[in-house]
This record gives sequence, structure tokens and C-alpha cells, in this order.
Amino acid sequence: MPLRFDQEVPSLGNVQDQALAWFARLQDHKTGATDQAEFACWLAADPTHQTAYDKVVQLWQSPALNAALSQYASIPLRPPAQRKSTIRRWAAAASITLISGWFLASTDWLQRWQADITTATGEQRRVILADGSALVLNTDSAIKLDYAGQQRGVTLLSGEAYFEVNADKSRPFIVTTEQGTVRVVGTRFSVKTGDTTQVNVESGLVICSAEQGQNRQLSAGQHTEIDAHSVAEISNIDTGKTFAWLKGRLIFQDRTLADVITELDRYHPGAIVIADAKLANTRITGNYKLEDTAALIRTLADIAGAKTINISPYLTVLKS
Repeated sequence: MPLRFDQEVPSLGNVQDQALAWFARLQDHKTGATDQAEFACWLAADPTHQTAYDKVVQLWQSPALNAALSQYASIPLRPPAQRKSTIRRWAAAASITLISGWFLASTDWLQRWQADITTATGEQRRVILADGSALVLNTDSAIKLDYAGQQRGVTLLSGEAYFEVNADKSRPFIVTTEQGTVRVVGTRFSVKTGDTTQVNVESGLVICSAEQGQNRQLSAGQHTEIDAHSVAEISNIDTGKTFAWLKGRLIFQDRTLADVITELDRYHPGAIVIADAKLANTRITGNYKLEDTAALIRTLADIAGAKTINISPYLTVLKS
């Protein structure tokens, strides 16, 4: 998940950050005897250093970690006269690179700049609109208001929103996304962006339209997805589960751990990596509170029989 704007870069004194930085540094073919000697001194300085380093080594087979490490393993070393603070700089490089990579990959900063209302990771906001309708903007989302003259509606730039629209037959309420539009008169429903636009209806009628023209009408308890070319076949949903996030909960029924973590990752201020495919396919059922995502990760790991390894405050790995 993207880094919240009010969060601080993790302390460079953190042992796990230092271990991660050392691991990246030692992958560089340019490292030599001096680097090895400094590394040996760091290991000997405190028993926790070896433990922290071993954790990183255990994750060497994780593709996600390898990709992150490769981005900063070739950072050039400073001249010998400045070696005193080398470890601190490597730790800084490690932390900043990981955080920056996740931020750029997960956040469309240009869309957020255009937005009228945004939420940070783990945040939800309820907003009353100009016509008295209300919306709840879910975690890590951005929305632009489209109220002008007889027009009322919003453009959902990213993330997810739930709408309680006041009836007005003369002015339909329109939610616009990259793939199409959702048009209503008065109803309660949610819209979620991504590779497709997902629409879930709690009450009333909703008309979903793809950018290239296909339409479908949904009623209470129904779901569809919109891409640029079409609107998918309508399916039924359990509204209690679908809208559980409005009450600060996530409910899953026989879903893979990978699916559960993908959803949880939207609420967690950091990346969550599953280290192997067998673990990712473990089936999960449960009703979970969102108030402490770190604790929830540990709970899911226990259910799946996995270990939780915290590489830094912004990288958690689940491993069999």
C-alpha cells in the first residue's frame, strides 16, 4: 500500500533495516575485503544483528524481495574517508527505495492532485454532497465532484466509494470511472475502480454503461463489472459481506489467502508479500475487524500455518 503522507520514514537505527541494507550491499560484485570486514564487525556488535540478517537471507527466494533489492544493490560506495556513516546511508537507501517504489506503483499522484476528496491508507471519510446525498470514501481513494448547473455526480479517480443518493428524477446522479458510467436516480450502491469498475447495489436501481455503449440495469443485491468494451453478466451478492467495510470489517467465505491479503493490503500502510504459491492458495473464511491490520495479518498467518516476518515497518512477509 502507498505510504501515508503523515507517516515518517522508518528509523535508520532499526536493526532489520540495517540487515536489509547489508544484504543488498553484499550482492554488489564490487564489494571487497573491506566491506566483508565491516560486515563482520556489524554482526559481532550485537547478537540481534545475526538474527535480523538471517531473516533476510531466509527470504532470498521471494521474487518480490529480490525485485526490491535489485533496485538498490548497486548503489555506489562512498570514498574511504566517509565510511563512518556508510551503514546509515545504505539503510536509508534501502528504506527510501522500498517506500518510493511502493508509493509510485500504488498511487497515481496526478489523479490525487486533481481530486476534491482523498483518503489515506486505512482512512475512511463520509461526506455530504451539495444535493444532500452522501458518500463514504474508502481507504486510499480519490474522487472529483461533478456538480454544475443541472448536473450532479462524481468522477471516481481511484479506490472505492459508497453512495447514498437522494432521489431527483430531473437530475440523475452519475458516477464516472475510466471504464464507463453508473447512473442512478436515488439508491445506495458502491463503485470500486481497478482493471475493471465493480458495482454493487444495496437498494434501488442502477444503470451501468461501458464506454463503448453496452448497458445493464442492476437492482438490490446485484453486482457487475464494467470494462471499456462491455458490462459483465449480473451476479448476486451477499450485501452483508460486500458492504462490511462500512462497519470496519472484512468478511471472507472460502477465499484464497492471496485474495484476502490483496484486499487487506488496501488498508495496511505497507506491503504484504506471500512467499510461496502453496501458502497463497490456502482457503480462508472469517469475519475480521480492520482496526489493527498488523494484528489481523498475524491472525491470518496463524490460520494458514505461516510465519510472519517483519522486514521493516513497511514490508511484511508471510512464509510457510
